[in-house]
Amino acid sequence: MDRTQRLQTVLAAARQHPVYAEKLRGVDVEAVTPETIARLPFTTRQDWLAYLQAHPEPPQGAVLMHLTPSPALGWMPEYLSREDLDYQAEALAAQMRRLGMAGKKALVVFSYHVFAGGWLFHEALQRAGAMVLAHGPGEAERIVQLQRQYGFEVLVSNPSFAMKVAQAGGRFALLMAGGEPFTSVPGYRERLEQALGGVAVDAYGTSELGVVAGEGLEKDGLWEIPEMAILEVVDPETLEPTPEGEKGELVVTALSRTLMPMVRFRTGDLAVVSRRDGRLCLPKGVIGRTDLMVKVKGVKLYPTELAPLLMAFGIDPRGGAQVVVESKPDGTDKLTLRLKTETVPPQLGPALQQATGLRIDELVADPNLEGPPLIDKRY
Repeated sequence: MDRTQRLQTVLAAARQHPVYAEKLRGVDVEAVTPETIARLPFTTRQDWLAYLQAHPEPPQGAVLMHLTPSPALGWMPEYLSREDLDYQAEALAAQMRRLGMAGKKALVVFSYHVFAGGWLFHEALQRAGAMVLAHGPGEAERIVQLQRQYGFEVLVSNPSFAMKVAQAGGRFALLMAGGEPFTSVPGYRERLEQALGGVAVDAYGTSELGVVAGEGLEKDGLWEIPEMAILEVVDPETLEPTPEGEKGELVVTALSRTLMPMVRFRTGDLAVVSRRDGRLCLPKGVIGRTDLMVKVKGVKLYPTELAPLLMAFGIDPRGGAQVVVESKPDGTDKLTLRLKTETVPPQLGPALQQATGLRIDELVADPNLEGPPLIDKRY
């Protein structure tokens, strides 16, 4: 596949779309390459929400529609053309072939209704030579029965449901997981692999973008799927590329979307970038969100990046943690982490410092904790 040619095809389609008409005015799309794409402006979810609010009807040429929950719209639609669907299936099939799916029997338990989940894997697995059962979510006991009866080797699922399947007795040689924090949670992969009796690999995608990054069987990070997307990681303040090993916001240009193009789409997801042999990798997966970034003690802290570590210590981060920043009498920053728990795990402090580079001044257990995830009292 010629990535430059495909990128230029996507940009030519985008230039005809109202969301991009002004953004790409005067841009010579035939001169843009994956190496020079950073010259183009960003696109945000807000750009698309504004357009979809004004134009709720499906666009001409749409053959498949998915929905994503949206506070602004109730549901945010995503549309694909026949060409988009064919391209996506073949592009993801290349990733499935790299995972050795030819001749395998795969059981897909992502949803096929309303959301994009199951569709993103189904046809790609078939094209890669696998036999696929479109099971959909729920019924862990039935999944175990089917696995034993028909010899399914591959489970395609979010990790939390895969654990339920394992607890019900399911055993699979390979788990293809996505949709939730997984490899960014210390020890999670190891527990799942032990429970399922096989290998577990991660994938990253959204319904707007498709599946754009995935692990190989080497389990050495989420690699950009070259047929599906061009990935960047930028500093959410300066919008400049982040140096190797630093956290930043994941920006994606989808190569599988021409009807509803996603060009330099700011995902709001937090990742660390690594470049190896000219390829881009997210070695720690997706580790949080950029929405609540706060600079404390001169270091950028994203409260949501604490979630995987808290989960590893048995603390539910959803409503169960609160970062409080305030000024000490000498003017320096004081960082407190309040936790909705009875006691603070003894090794949590050192683990947090190692993960964030920040020393937490105070860890407070408060089983009745309520309130926002971040309180900044300095201003």
